[in-house]
Amino acid sequence: MAEDGDEVRIIVLEDGEHLESVIRKVEKGWIVRFKRGSSLLGKRVTVFTTVCPNRPLEWSEGKDHLSVYCQVRCETAGSFRYHFVVEKVPCAENGISENGKSENPESGHGYFLVMPELKINGKPLSLDGICCQTYLTKLLGPISEWKNRLRVAHETGYNMIHLTPIHELGISNSSYSLSNHHQLIQNATWLLEHPESAYNCLNSPHLRPAYIIDRVYHEFGKQVGDGVWKDRGVPPVIENISHVNAIEYLLRAEILPKADLHEFYQVDLKAMTSLFEMFIKQADGPTKDPLDGETVKILQDPEYRRFGNTVDFERSARIFNRERGDAGNEEERIQKCVKSFEEALHQANLNAARESWEVILAGLRAVMGGISYERIAEHGPKKGRVSPENPLTTDYFLHLEPEMGWRSEQKLAYDPEKSKFLMAFNGWVMSSDPMKNFALKDSQVYLRRELVCWGDSVKLNYGEKEEDSPFLWQYMREYTQQAARIFHGLRIDNAHGTPIHVAEKLLKIAREIRPDIYVFAELFTGSEHADNMFVNRLGISSLIREAQSAGDSHEQGRLVYRFFCYSKFEFLGYCSPNSPQEPYAQELIIQCLHTFESTVIQKKVSRPKFCGNFKFLGLELSIFHYRYGGDCVGAFKQKSARLAPESIAHGLFLDQSHDNPSPIHTRSAFDILPTAAMLTMASCAVGSNRGYDELVRDHVSFKEIQKMIHVVHETRPYASWSDEVTSSQGIIAGRKILNNLHTWLAEHGFNQVFVDQMNSDIVGITRHNPRSHETVVVVSHTAFSKNYVNWPAGLKHIPIGGVLESVLFEMKLNKQQDEWNPENSNFLEGLKIFEMEIRENAGLEEGQMFKLHGGPTGFIELTNFPSGSVIGFKIRPSDEAASAFEQIHQSIASSPHLDSALSKLTYQSFPTLLFHCESEDYATIEQGGYDVPNFGKFVYCGLQGLIPVLDKIRDHNDLGHPLCQNLRDGTWLCDYIVGRLAKFPKLLEVSEVIEQLLKPLERVPYYLRPAYFEVLIAHIYGKARKEALSRMASEIHSSSALIRHLAISTLEFLGYIPGAGLAPIPESLKLEDEHPSSLAAGLSHFSVGIWRNWGRDTFIALPGCLLATGRFQEARQIILSFAGSLRHGLIPNLLAEGIGARYNCRDATWFWLVSIVKYVEMAPNGIAILQDPVRRIYPKDDTVYGDAEKEERLIDTIYEAIEKHFAGIDFRERNAGPQIDEQMRDEGFRNSKTRPARDKSKCVNFQVTVSVSRTTGFIQGGNRWNCGTWMDKMGSSERAGNKGEPATPRDGAAVELQGLAYRTLRSLADWKKAGLIERGGVSDDWSWSFWAEKIRRNFEKRFYVEKGATGEFVNRTEILKDSFGSSLGFTDWELRCNYGIALAVAPDIMDPKKAWKALDTAEVLLGPLGIKTLDPTDWNYNGYYNNDDDGTNKVTAKGWNYHQGPEWLFVAGYYLQARLKIGEILGGAEKKYAIRQVQERLGSAYKHLIDSPWRSLPELTNANGEYCRQSCDAQAWSVGCLMEACVKLNTIDE
Repeated sequence: MAEDGDEVRIIVLEDGEHLESVIRKVEKGWIVRFKRGSSLLGKRVTVFTTVCPNRPLEWSEGKDHLSVYCQVRCETAGSFRYHFVVEKVPCAENGISENGKSENPESGHGYFLVMPELKINGKPLSLDGICCQTYLTKLLGPISEWKNRLRVAHETGYNMIHLTPIHELGISNSSYSLSNHHQLIQNATWLLEHPESAYNCLNSPHLRPAYIIDRVYHEFGKQVGDGVWKDRGVPPVIENISHVNAIEYLLRAEILPKADLHEFYQVDLKAMTSLFEMFIKQADGPTKDPLDGETVKILQDPEYRRFGNTVDFERSARIFNRERGDAGNEEERIQKCVKSFEEALHQANLNAARESWEVILAGLRAVMGGISYERIAEHGPKKGRVSPENPLTTDYFLHLEPEMGWRSEQKLAYDPEKSKFLMAFNGWVMSSDPMKNFALKDSQVYLRRELVCWGDSVKLNYGEKEEDSPFLWQYMREYTQQAARIFHGLRIDNAHGTPIHVAEKLLKIAREIRPDIYVFAELFTGSEHADNMFVNRLGISSLIREAQSAGDSHEQGRLVYRFFCYSKFEFLGYCSPNSPQEPYAQELIIQCLHTFESTVIQKKVSRPKFCGNFKFLGLELSIFHYRYGGDCVGAFKQKSARLAPESIAHGLFLDQSHDNPSPIHTRSAFDILPTAAMLTMASCAVGSNRGYDELVRDHVSFKEIQKMIHVVHETRPYASWSDEVTSSQGIIAGRKILNNLHTWLAEHGFNQVFVDQMNSDIVGITRHNPRSHETVVVVSHTAFSKNYVNWPAGLKHIPIGGVLESVLFEMKLNKQQDEWNPENSNFLEGLKIFEMEIRENAGLEEGQMFKLHGGPTGFIELTNFPSGSVIGFKIRPSDEAASAFEQIHQSIASSPHLDSALSKLTYQSFPTLLFHCESEDYATIEQGGYDVPNFGKFVYCGLQGLIPVLDKIRDHNDLGHPLCQNLRDGTWLCDYIVGRLAKFPKLLEVSEVIEQLLKPLERVPYYLRPAYFEVLIAHIYGKARKEALSRMASEIHSSSALIRHLAISTLEFLGYIPGAGLAPIPESLKLEDEHPSSLAAGLSHFSVGIWRNWGRDTFIALPGCLLATGRFQEARQIILSFAGSLRHGLIPNLLAEGIGARYNCRDATWFWLVSIVKYVEMAPNGIAILQDPVRRIYPKDDTVYGDAEKEERLIDTIYEAIEKHFAGIDFRERNAGPQIDEQMRDEGFRNSKTRPARDKSKCVNFQVTVSVSRTTGFIQGGNRWNCGTWMDKMGSSERAGNKGEPATPRDGAAVELQGLAYRTLRSLADWKKAGLIERGGVSDDWSWSFWAEKIRRNFEKRFYVEKGATGEFVNRTEILKDSFGSSLGFTDWELRCNYGIALAVAPDIMDPKKAWKALDTAEVLLGPLGIKTLDPTDWNYNGYYNNDDDGTNKVTAKGWNYHQGPEWLFVAGYYLQARLKIGEILGGAEKKYAIRQVQERLGSAYKHLIDSPWRSLPELTNANGEYCRQSCDAQAWSVGCLMEACVKLNTIDE
């Protein structure tokens, strides 16, 4: 279990996510926690990790899949894989076999890296504090001389040493070519004893053609060196383009064609034809199973002999041995078939020849590219004479036999003894797939000459498993164990070259010996995806990156930022100065474990996303946000338990690697020190190469790529400390200062970084401590061009932004003379023409490179700062800023004034404090929202509007966000928050408290203001949220995160808005506030004015938004208000404060009645509401507002509503016509089918009809031309022809109304039976129970479509019809979502098994969030709503398909409720399925809630959950109905 203070990183599992390239780094002791993602909720998931491979992780207790988790504590360093399986069906065994392994396929997987711990003298060394120096071991001399040569690292401040392999070298003298050890080179005797360990012409016969071509090139090159081709324009010395062109012509026209490569891929045409003829003669006539449209295929000879290929005669006979209408007899038929076969096979041979020649030409192009570069290119080595030392081409194969010419040598490839010594060399392939083994037969790398070959290294053949090459695997196992025992770490050179399964196994072996072994590696895959995959699978601690890859100082600065790490990681275990092992050393000795295969290309640094500019310490800073980058200065405070971030691989950032050119030549000697200083400021491991600090020049005598110290040809030893090199040489003294600073910064938590490009050559880098807010700034003047040394004039000043505490150093490299000192033939000696100038801890007024203006809080002017200069400053916060930090921290720790102010608020104030969209604020305080430049306004004016934006900034370290810039520029947002709240009298005290809490931000340095603003706002919001939740039902607090989010979301709809209040309620009702709260239908479209309060929307939402949250007072007031507006037996569709109420819907009253039923069931003493007074503002149907009122009990209002329905409702809505519905046609106003047609000019009323069928008891009404249920879209497009035509009239008996009526009538019957009400029904014959039973008996009979049913309109069976008795007929039979409402409110209205079947069928309607409003197979279906569409398609014009496909969320909530209730009735598997399905569905809702800036659920989505622009982003009934489903889920035990 996690304890307080534990660092927890959460990995959210999603079905189908295989994250082999996502890096997640943790430290030892941390906890990795796994939680189900939205795609796994409700599913039985089993999680495995290689931390404990023999058993699955155990899930925490609880049935809320959003809250439960499984976890593992990371005690061991390395790479750990996790995977999970999802059971397809529930089962008692959990899908686990006896051995603890899952029997289901993996549903997803990923990795997490636990970083190793190392120590120096028992003191932890942070990974970001490593300073490593590389040594070529061969240049250390005899072991007795190592001490003084390695001492240079210690004296220069390095804390880690990296050695190339320490073993005896091979004949090439390369530092990576070993003769008697586990590296493959030409003179490795063990390889001759075990040739099966290499790819050779015996175990890999597919290489035989490539070997022969290799010998052709070899022989030609030898002939060129011998002068054989001099008369043809190719002399032994190749030095111009004419020579190269002549070589290309000879190879292409004469030499390579003679190799006849095509013969290895062709058949012997005559022999194959003869064999085919014999084959079909033996057949019993023509084939009876012809293969049409195919042709003959050549089958490759596995031994790759010339003309050794064959064909599949069975298959060929099916193609060619056919009936022939042009043959007179069987013999003639056979000959014609054979002829066809021969012609086809001849064509196949021609195709093989063409392909072979294309391969030859591809190889020739590669060869000529190499020859041109090596012999004549200006930037190449210009090797000159062709000789055995400098051959024309590189051999691809080891050849130990005497040279006999390629024609004779090709026989060796087939000799069973000698062929096994014809071994393929290793190398790398440009732009290849690093996971592909280029030596296998599906590759043509050797044949096409694509390999950049290492002629001293043979490619090892490990096979796929240890059994394939047992000697080699054991040999490498022993080598790895030996290296791990001796050394603290391993470098893997060209790590992508070794087969990854081999590297995985060997590193696992190494970690068995040394669990905290440090592994760093070089990768050149050309792909971040591939790099990350290697990092994950091998557990690479750091990836090597090199500053020399940058083309200018700007790119180099971006590298400093890019390889900055997200977190600090601590390392354990080095030798101490006083240890018996090395009495002089404080360095970690790192052994280089060289790989045996490689694929190297130039690594490209991906470009970041530009996010904006801001000033830090007065410098204009360009902010670049990397997807996986670490914290930059001012980053938001992170939580101890948070999502595991996706990271880049940790970097070991080198100023120069040991096998690349020296910057003395590629740049300038003046760049040596500035680049070293820039590396110092990178918050990652850094390193250098021995010789860099000493200014060792390139090995210029060797005409190859210039190296700093050549890894192959250099033989002189390094200089020894004190005798041959001292701190005065090169930049050694300066490097020691820089290395000490780098380690100190890591040790003391300076883990925030920022890079400022001050001009084209000058870069300022900041390291910041987020706790103490101390800052170190180092400014470096780079010199990328040796031809340009810049003395900048007019360099911008640097405001300090705090208190300049000290000048750490001033350093520059001065040139003493122009002429280079001669090379030392005895040891490697650097240039002596430069001298370091260093001043440490100079007084603030004593600096020579700068002037201080305005004292330690003023600004810095760089005055004498030439190329090669670096300067470092340490800055502390001002006393004013420090006091602000302290005040903020104290406020977060304890804020009793805020607690007190919040405790005094009424519930109605919380929506104002937290929410209010802009239109609500305009209506209330006549001001809008806060406008952030380049971003816009928050969706809410209250605190909730800020939270999603701040969360996103924190999660992505996006300090370039416009909100951060706005906060850095000023505290206007703070003023807005305080000023807005002050305009609400009940929030005045809260405003004053928040003002005091935010006040210290004025004294916080502007670059830290966003971080501290977030801390304060999160604190204030958290307090307000907690207080609001405390006013809700007690069970909300212990419920799932989803329920708590939904509960808070209900607040956004609640409150009083002037001009959008409720209808009058009795004065005798006691109110907490001056005005009762109403429930907005949705934001922002339905938030103010007459559009805020809709009867139907209110009472669909009310049970979930108010009753489930325990807000019975608000629910009671709303119920009574709408009751007071009852007219014609209906509550209003649109309330309009009761004054302008509209009564144009048939269903709102029934949702109101069911809300009353639920109130009685859920509220304490809920039955008392029936006796509450109702202020009837329309005591009669024709009463004019304000003329008369009366008070009556709510139960009496209920009686009237039901009686009027039973008697029949038939009236014309007041003021009907264009002024209230400009789209409806005349037929819609003539609602009553019994009335005669009227003249249009006299049609001024909207006719509403509702009645009760005496046969079925069903509630019915409406007609073809109006729409009285929630599916109320009226056509409005004249162009498309749907104007005035309802898309979904749903006249007759709508299915959901029957469920609502049944639920209401059954409750009335129960109340009567319990003596809680007086009346027993609408008449003596029609009691409540009689009527309810009549509906129940007829419901299944009239609505359920039995399996196998047929008829004109039957499309699907086992559904509930959408209506009964509609005028169009076919609309009854449409599959729609509405019967989910009926089954949710009245689960006992029909046979539960048939109800379950109907819900099964309805699954086709489900989308990710909502549920389709029409069967997707229906001709009218269209899932994309666009009310602006003014096209000619009737189905979609002007959004006519509003309820013809788009996916509505509130009905999906009813569907989930129905599933749970019917499942509970049935029990068993159905109950389990219901629970599981609902849990699955809740995941998508939760994800939307936390991702949406509205922190709510929308009205609807387009098809498959796509965002609908014209939907409300926050809809009350969507939230309420899902809340009811969640509450129901909590009451069911599995």
